[in-house]
Amino acid sequence: MEATHVLEVKDAVVNTFDGETHHVHGGAYLSPEGYLVTNAELERLRQHRAEQQKSTWAVLILGTALVGFAAGFWLGRRDDD
Repeated sequence: MEATHVLEVKDAVVNTFDGETHHVHGGAYLSPEGYLVTNAELERLRQHRAEQQKSTWAVLILGTALVGFAAGFWLGRRDDD
């Protein structure tokens, strides 16, 4: 994110759209553009994590199936001897 999207605040008075006034001491102000950029990046990261979790489950299920198949094959051959 660009530094121009963030404004550090020491002391400020914030007027909201509903007419309320708030005194702010310290913190940072995120511009509307900065909010949109940050929100889009967070959404992209959430989707990426969800895709990774789906991939992990698929590999785990496939691995478990292969281990079960191998164990069944080994136990089946052992009984023939």
